[in-house]
Amino acid sequence: MFDIGMIEMFVIVVLAIIVVGPRDLPRLLRSIGRFVAKIRAMGNEFQTSVKQMADEVELEEVTRKLNEAGNIPLDDDDVTPDITPEAKDDGPKDSS
Repeated sequence: MFDIGMIEMFVIVVLAIIVVGPRDLPRLLRSIGRFVAKIRAMGNEFQTSVKQMADEVELEEVTRKLNEAGNIPLDDDDVTPDITPEAKDDGPKDSS
C-alpha cells in the first residue's frame, strides 16, 4: 500500500516521540489503531451493501430471464400463438 522503508519508519517514530512524548505515545498508537479499525469496518460494511445490491439486481435479471425461458413452447402440441389467427378457410366454397 505505502512504500515506506526502514529509514522513513525510523524518522516517523523519532518525530512521534519528540512531538507526542514517550509517555503518551502508546495511548496515541491505540487511538490510531481504533480509528483505522473503524474505517476498515465502515469500508467492509459499504462493500457488503454494494455487493448485496448487485446480487439483488442480478437475481431480478436472472428471474426475469427464467420467466421468459419458461414461456418458450417445448413441443409442437404446446404451441400457443402470440397473434390472433386469421379467419380459417373451411374448404371449397360454392360458387353457384
